[in-house]
Amino acid sequence: MDRIQLTLMVTLALFCAMGVGWLLRWGYDLLNPPPPPEPKDDSEWAEYARACEAGKVEAEQRLAELERDLGNKLVQVQAELVAAMDGLGDSRRYVQELEARLAEQPRPAPGAEATKQADPGGEGRSEPG
Repeated sequence: MDRIQLTLMVTLALFCAMGVGWLLRWGYDLLNPPPPPEPKDDSEWAEYARACEAGKVEAEQRLAELERDLGNKLVQVQAELVAAMDGLGDSRRYVQELEARLAEQPRPAPGAEATKQADPGGEGRSEPG
């Protein structure tokens, strides 16, 4: 047996030993599962329940505060909307009023405007020059 064959045999033996060890460990773990965790004492459960109750009360208080804040904001926004709608209604009424006044005014004849533009003196007469 030469040196290369000896190296290969030792390597193969080590890999086989590692594989057998891994299989034995897996079988041992399969046959002997870890024990379940110890149950908590009553005092630990009571402390946990008190902590949960305190968290619940705090969350309910926070929720009530947020509902109040959002309710106030909603009322404020609704009031602003009503004010804006009132302002819009007033503006529309004013525009209708102005349109009615404009419709009531007599319109000048198209030729009258031309003479006013041509004669800025205003009287429509030409003076002898």
